[in-house]
Parts: sequence; structure tokens; C-alpha cells
Amino acid sequence: MGETNLKPIEYQLLADDKRGNMFEIPAASVKWKTERTGRAGSLEFTFAGGDKFSDKFFSLNCGDIVRLEVNGEIIFWGYVFSVENSDGESFTAAAYDQMRYLMYSDTYVFTGRTATEIIRQIAADFGVKCGEIEDTRYVIPKLAQDNRKLLDIISEALSETVFNTGKTYALYDKAGALTLKSLGSLRLNIALGDYGMVSGYTYGESIDRETYNRVKLIKDNGKEGSRDVYIYQDGASIAEWGLLQYYRSVDNALNAAMIENMGKALLSLKNRAEKSFKLRAMGDVSCRAGASVFIELSDVGVRQFYVIESAEHSFEGNDYVMDLTLKAVNDGAL
Repeated sequence: MGETNLKPIEYQLLADDKRGNMFEIPAASVKWKTERTGRAGSLEFTFAGGDKFSDKFFSLNCGDIVRLEVNGEIIFWGYVFSVENSDGESFTAAAYDQMRYLMYSDTYVFTGRTATEIIRQIAADFGVKCGEIEDTRYVIPKLAQDNRKLLDIISEALSETVFNTGKTYALYDKAGALTLKSLGSLRLNIALGDYGMVSGYTYGESIDRETYNRVKLIKDNGKEGSRDVYIYQDGASIAEWGLLQYYRSVDNALNAAMIENMGKALLSLKNRAEKSFKLRAMGDVSCRAGASVFIELSDVGVRQFYVIESAEHSFEGNDYVMDLTLKAVNDGAL
């Protein structure tokens, strides 16, 4: 198992005003944030105004393209959405990657489509450039979404895939290209904890939010007032924790075998205590939301892979640290 990269970090923040002018932004501090679900990647940075650090004057405006390069690799590529001026001396700006354009609402009805096909369709409709979109394979019988954010529609399609296959995916923007990969393909050769790198952490276990030991699925069988009920449960954890029920109505197009697959997959995913970490460590740009790292902390008895739910990378002068929120997942989800 490897450790985070200890070679010196050199980062550069560049801007393109889309009028043929490119320039380096003399940033005093940079924060790059990613989350595994529901949000676009963001870049927040501060810089001095005018030409104090350059012999060429520049201005930064909404819509300009910015990119963050670390040791020559493009880590973030996106668009400026806000610029604030403080007394004409310093500026604060925020930029978002392409996923920001999936935060607007629309209505879609998909029949017999995979999550991969749904993502490609929505991206094409809204001019979002796609990169590697992994084939999720599972065909969703029907997905009807009315006046919902595009990213939420995509998340619903991916959730249906998880519920029926047990396999989890991460959607993110990679240097200006929308990308979908299974969590298993994003496993990093990085270990944190007893190996060093970590300057502080909090660890917790909980059955309070997303833990269930009974899955109850209901299907309207087409007869007036009649419903089919499917129950999948684990008696051992019910005896330990009490009855924690997950209830869901399923699409009428699902047959008994498909419902059984869904029920078993859901029970496997949710019949476990949530284990989570928040930690600060020396930075490594490969640690973005959706990737997984190996955590070994002997003082709390942890030795396994954790998926990064959110990551904040902070650059300031020669200092580079990252704050990660991590969640344990079973190997089946990878």
C-alpha cells in the first residue's frame, strides 16, 4: 500500500477570458472542493487586484474560464460565477466545473434506458461535454421526473442502478469532461493513518441515518386496492438494533425476480452501521470525492478502504493540506 506523494507541490492558476487573452492569476490562496453526490466541483480563490504581481493588467469576469494545474496536471477546469472586490485591493472569486450546469430543472421521462444513456442524453441536451461514461448496464424500466434538477434526475437513475445491482458509481468533472466511473475503479494506492500524513481526525459509527435491517417493497399489482408485499430482513441485526425498516414502492414493470434482486441488494447495502471519518492530512490531488483510500488506525481498530464523500484541498503559499470526509462501504458496492 502506497502513501501520499511527498514531492514538492507546484500549482498554477490560469484564466482565459475567451477573447484570446490568457493570464496567470497571482492567487494568495486556493480551495478546491468536490462532493460525491449532488454538487458541482468548485474552486474558491483570493488574489490581489491590478498589476501588483505582474507587468500586465488583467481583470477577471463572470464566465471566464479558469483552470488549476498542480505539478503540470489539470486538476480543475471551470467557469467563474462570482467575483467580489474588497476596497480595490483584493478579490475573491468562485468558479464551478461543468456540473454546475446540471443544477437547473427540467422534466424527463425515460423508458428502458440505462443510467449511462440518461446521462449522455441530458448532457447532450444542455451542452455538457462528456468524457469517459462507464456502462452501467442495468436497464431502468421507467424513470419519470417532473421539474427536478438535472443532477437530481441523474442521481435518481444511479440510485435505481445501485438498488438493483448493488454497484455504486461516482459522477464528476475531470478537467472539463463529465465522467462516470464505478467506485471500484477509483480505488487509490494510498494509505492514511498509522502510516503518517494525518494531522487530526474524528471517527464515528451510527445506525441513526441510513441503516436498515428490514426492506419492505410494495408493488401495485393492477387490481383495485390490491398490492404485493415483498419483505427482506436480517433477524440477527433486528435482535441487536431493533427493527429498522426501509419502505419503497417499486415500478409495476418489475417482475418478482427483479424485485427480489432489488430487495437483496438493498438489504446488503443498508444492513450495516455507518462508519465515517473526518480527517486532515497532507494534500494529494488524487484524493477527490468518489475515490477510495485505505485507512489504518490501530487505536480505533480500523483497517479498511473508505470512500471519500467530500474533499477540500487548500493551497496557500507552500502549504497544502486536505480535509476529507470518508464513509465505509462494502466491497459489493465497489
